[in-house]
Amino acid sequence: MQDPLLNSTVIMPEDNRQPKQLVIYLHGMGGTGQTNAWFAEELQKVMPNAVFYIPDGLEAMNGNEEARQWFAIPENFKDVWFTIPPDRQGKKAHKKMMQMYQWYNTAALKVIQFIRNRMDFHKIGAADTYIFGVSQGAMLAVQMIAESDLLADISAQGSLIPLGGVMIIAGCLINVAEVEAHPSNSRPEFIFVHGSEDTTVPFRGYLLTDKTLFKCGQKTVSKVIWGKDHTFFEKEALPEILRLAKPWGDRYL
Repeated sequence: MQDPLLNSTVIMPEDNRQPKQLVIYLHGMGGTGQTNAWFAEELQKVMPNAVFYIPDGLEAMNGNEEARQWFAIPENFKDVWFTIPPDRQGKKAHKKMMQMYQWYNTAALKVIQFIRNRMDFHKIGAADTYIFGVSQGAMLAVQMIAESDLLADISAQGSLIPLGGVMIIAGCLINVAEVEAHPSNSRPEFIFVHGSEDTTVPFRGYLLTDKTLFKCGQKTVSKVIWGKDHTFFEKEALPEILRLAKPWGDRYL
């Protein structure tokens, strides 16, 4: 089933019953919604009342429509820069990070609009909306939710209602300073899953992210997959991912 808004793969609850939860899955670089549908199918085992949207990344990589990304990576970018606090970055690192942040920001606004549209379409509020991201998709998710409340709802009393939950798998913040300057106030639950030997999205980048969110008063839970690298989640971490997601699905059992 194809969604007309962002070229998404859509997985409905079994028997096409009315969904009670909305899950958005943001894939990593080089994937598509179709090639990552298997992950949503696994999540469906613990979140059976959810409708899953797995949108394609916004850009083709090197003209290949079957390999998508959410935003471009600046030329000669070094992954180790994710581990360096903003006040310690050199001029080159800071310039490259800010360039990528600008590209991220354009993508984030489109993704937020897409998620809001799907919330309205299914009449599902923020409290029953969940976001999962892997690698670049996880970077997109944690940055946009940690620095804004655009996906939160507002109660009748005027208070913010946060998303039901956000799972960040092998991802980290792109712009720590932006989150520190104006952190989100809705404070959804963030769950981090990261391999200790990851160098693509460095483990110390995740540590800096978790430290930043804690400093800003966010709620975080972390699961470190010891001895595993950036590709761990497809095999070793899946049982843990499902275990961590199950309480979210149990809310409607």
